[in-house]
Amino acid sequence: MSTKIAVLFIHGVEIEDPHYAQNAMALLRDEYAKVPGADPDDLVIEAAYWIPVVARGLNTIVERSFGDGFTRWVRWLDGLVHRIDNGSYLAMVPLVVSGVLGRVPGLPKAHWATLRWAVTYFLGDVIAYQTAEGSNVNYDAIHARVDDALAKLAERAPDAPLCVISHSLGTVIASDHFYDLQHASRSSSSSALERGETLTWFYTLGSPIALWMVRYPSFDAPISLPGRTANAGAERAAEWVNFYDPDDIIAYPLRDLNAQYRRAVDADHAVHVGPPMLGRTPVSHIGYFNSRKVMRPIARRLASLGRR
Repeated sequence: MSTKIAVLFIHGVEIEDPHYAQNAMALLRDEYAKVPGADPDDLVIEAAYWIPVVARGLNTIVERSFGDGFTRWVRWLDGLVHRIDNGSYLAMVPLVVSGVLGRVPGLPKAHWATLRWAVTYFLGDVIAYQTAEGSNVNYDAIHARVDDALAKLAERAPDAPLCVISHSLGTVIASDHFYDLQHASRSSSSSALERGETLTWFYTLGSPIALWMVRYPSFDAPISLPGRTANAGAERAAEWVNFYDPDDIIAYPLRDLNAQYRRAVDADHAVHVGPPMLGRTPVSHIGYFNSRKVMRPIARRLASLGRR
C-alpha cells in the first residue's frame, strides 16, 4: 500500500512559461517508476508560477526604453527559453549566438540586445523580489502564487508529505516561504500541507541562498523540515540536498555557512548539468530541471517513503 507524495516545483528568474516544469515532472515520474514497488501515480505535482507578478513592470520598462522592436526580440528569446525548459538544448545555439551580437537590425537603441535582455530580466526579477521600504507588494504577491500551488496540492493530498524542488531565485523564495510559515504564523489554512507542517524533502538547485544570508549578520536562519519528526519512515527519508554545478557561478554550497546550516542541510551535492559543449560553463545554471542526474536521486529518495 503506498501513500500520496506532494511535489512542488518553484522556478527561478526569467521563466515566462507556465509549463516550465513539464519536462522535469516527466523525468521525475519516469525515474520514480523505475524503483521497484513505486507507483508514479503516487506523485501529486504542481508548479508555482510567480513570474507574472513582476513581468508586466519589466515589460513596460523595456518597451518604453527601447520600443516595440525590442519587445518582439524579448518574445523570441522567451520562446527559446521555453524550448530549453522543455529539454531542447538545440535552442541554446541561437540564444548563445545572439548573445555575441552587439547590434541587431531594427534595434538601434538596444545595443547587445540579448545581454540587455538577460540583465534586465534576470536582475530585474531579483530586484523586484526585494521588500521595499514601506511596501511588500511584490513579495506578498509572489508568495501568494506559492500559496495557490500549495492549495492545489492540498485539494488532492491535504496531509501528504511535501517535497519542494526549487531552482535559482526560486530556492530563496521557497526558503523565505517556509521560514515565514514556521516563524511568523502567516498561514491560517486548515491544511497541514499548506501550513508547511508536512515539508519532508527540500531540494535546492543552483541556489544563491548563501548571498541572501548577507541580510542576516549571524547567518543562522535556515528552515527546518517538520517531516523529519512526522514518523519513523519520514524521519529516515527526509532530507535537504543542495545540488550545485561547480561551473555554475550563481550556485553556492550551503553546509559550510555555519553550524546551523550544517545541521539543516544534509548534503551539498556537486553535479555536472547543462547542454553538451556548454555544460562546463556558467550556462550550466539552466540545466538542473532537465537533468536525470538531479531528478534520479530525488525520485529514489521519494520512493524510499512512497513504496510499501
